[in-house]
Amino acid sequence: MTEIEQAAAKAALRSSLRTNRAERAHDSDEAARLSEQIGQYCIDNKVRTAAAYLPIAGEPDITDFLNWALSKSIELMLPRVSGNELRWVKFDGSTASGELGFEEATGKPAKLSDADVIFMPALAVDLKGNRLGKGKGFYDRALEPFRGQKRRPKFAAVVFDEEVVMAVAAEAHDQAVDLAITASKLIWFNR
Repeated sequence: MTEIEQAAAKAALRSSLRTNRAERAHDSDEAARLSEQIGQYCIDNKVRTAAAYLPIAGEPDITDFLNWALSKSIELMLPRVSGNELRWVKFDGSTASGELGFEEATGKPAKLSDADVIFMPALAVDLKGNRLGKGKGFYDRALEPFRGQKRRPKFAAVVFDEEVVMAVAAEAHDQAVDLAITASKLIWFNR
């Protein structure tokens, strides 16, 4: 598949997934199960520091996990948009409106390399661990410094059950993930 064909395939899949998300009703039980899955991952893997995200419209809701992690003294770092990059801050529950107009975490600067795991939103992930983001490349750029490193945080895509798909067109700049977490399952990828 050529680069143009890959980009077109990703755009078509994004469009379809966005439509599906727009038609989805928020399910608080599903959000609770998702947060439990993420919390169990943290327990099983003795996570002390996790990078995560504040969910915005349509994204898998991990708010219960964020609250649980804070109550368990798991250090959280969340992103703030700064131009075309993500800057990470230590999250204490405080938020403010960010550059793009949605709520973002506030706090002292943090280094992403200090995280044991990075829980990131995705529109889809395939059975090889290829992640489809929203198309602006924020996470691909944030994860680029880890490319080829053996000691790095685990990369975890957080998606809805139906967003684990057979294949996602992957381009050279795309960063694959180590696992996907949904409300009903955790899937490890052989990488």
